[in-house]
Amino acid sequence: MSLVELLMDLAVPLDDINPVLAQRPVPGREEWWLVERAARLLLPHIGSPPGELPPFPRLTDGSNPFLRYFYLYVFAMLHPHIQAWHRAKGISDDISRRTLADLGRQMALNQRRLGYGGLNLNMDWLQYHFTGKLFQLGRLQFERGRLGNTTGHEVAAGGLPLGPGDLALGVHIPDFSGPFDPDACDASFAMAARFFPDHFPEETFQVVTCHSWLMDRALADYLSPASNILAFQKRFTINHRDRPPQDDTVFDFVFGVPASAVNRVPQHSSLQRAIVRHIRNGHHWYGGVGWCPFPGQDQR
Repeated sequence: MSLVELLMDLAVPLDDINPVLAQRPVPGREEWWLVERAARLLLPHIGSPPGELPPFPRLTDGSNPFLRYFYLYVFAMLHPHIQAWHRAKGISDDISRRTLADLGRQMALNQRRLGYGGLNLNMDWLQYHFTGKLFQLGRLQFERGRLGNTTGHEVAAGGLPLGPGDLALGVHIPDFSGPFDPDACDASFAMAARFFPDHFPEETFQVVTCHSWLMDRALADYLSPASNILAFQKRFTINHRDRPPQDDTVFDFVFGVPASAVNRVPQHSSLQRAIVRHIRNGHHWYGGVGWCPFPGQDQR
């Protein structure tokens, strides 16, 4: 596969393709050595058990044309290895391609939030895609992970025979993918109930968790009861919220700017109006963690 074909498969924004080709490293040069070294740090972790990955080196500089795309070259070097592992696990090419295409989505976020092309944001996040920890299944993404300390105790108190460190699936809602209506989410959960027992029979997942600003209960004070966000919240038991406040995180996701820009952000949707009104009322937004039982192996 040529680099151009790979960039298309990874959904790299068209405006970035020529700069990526112009800055690509050449074997034998220092830039190639840096990319190869970073890729080798992740290569042994492809297919590793659920859990946190080791710290990833951060080489970012928006003013340096090569470093703007450094992590794209790293993940491009890993692509044939993760693709081969997907195929060895019997994972379809469609799921493989849609999972790894999150790289292009992160580049679009880079442009929206930083104002220039590249991949200087969320490179840590993409490690999970390129080591087989995370998969796009329909509208949602599911991550092979483990329960943290607080959530693990909450799940145990909720009646599941689990605790801190036990296997859990994390669910994520990718941006630039349209609404996440209940039917689409139902379909994704149904896909996951088949996918993980089929491809990871050695791992038994009994619970799904969601760690997100979308788990903030205060959203119910502003949104219609019929909203997709509140319908998604109702899937989960929400026991605790993050501290300290996560205002900047929420504004970053919704508007692409920090909360200090509250007086100059658009208010076209009910969600945008809710985010702004809550801050103007003197309140803060918090992330939260929800959990729900997962049918797992019983649904094969």
